[in-house]
Amino acid sequence: MDPLAQLKDIHLPAPVSAWPLSLYWWLVIIIIVLIVGLAIYAVLHYLKKTKLTRLALAELTQLQQQGCEVNDLHHLLKRIVLASFPRETVASLHGEAWLSFLDQQASSKKRVFNAFSDNTAAWTLDLYSAKPNMLAGSAHFKTCQDWIKKTPLIPVDCNVDCNVKNRLKNRVEKSVENSNV
Repeated sequence: MDPLAQLKDIHLPAPVSAWPLSLYWWLVIIIIVLIVGLAIYAVLHYLKKTKLTRLALAELTQLQQQGCEVNDLHHLLKRIVLASFPRETVASLHGEAWLSFLDQQASSKKRVFNAFSDNTAAWTLDLYSAKPNMLAGSAHFKTCQDWIKKTPLIPVDCNVDCNVKNRLKNRVEKSVENSNV
């Protein structure tokens, strides 16, 4: 009898299971889920924050394609401002105070925006006439587009934190006071 024939085959161990996962894999999964969640939150927050700007630019483009008057651009800007700033402080603005307010809202510490105040005659020529007929030119549309892009437009009814609302309200009140002086 052959002694080797009596030997049994080598028994391989059971394959290593993926479950349960080790602590490190759970940490990696949790971190990935958090990063994806934060990215989705940031994108949704950005879309909500820039919604008014995107809508305003779309309406401006539509007005430009139709060909409109300067008064129509004033109406658009007034609607944007009323949606973004406290009604009590901006609803009564008109004339040079209105143009000065627009310039101040688009200005920053590094860069002064004065496209409206520099061209007061072009913006107010037909504003109060009985039959306004001054068609808006490309300079008017460019000025409005620049203003919309440079002004932080946050809807008043949006649930933003109180600090942002208070800073915005203080900034508007200061600019209205400066324009009335």
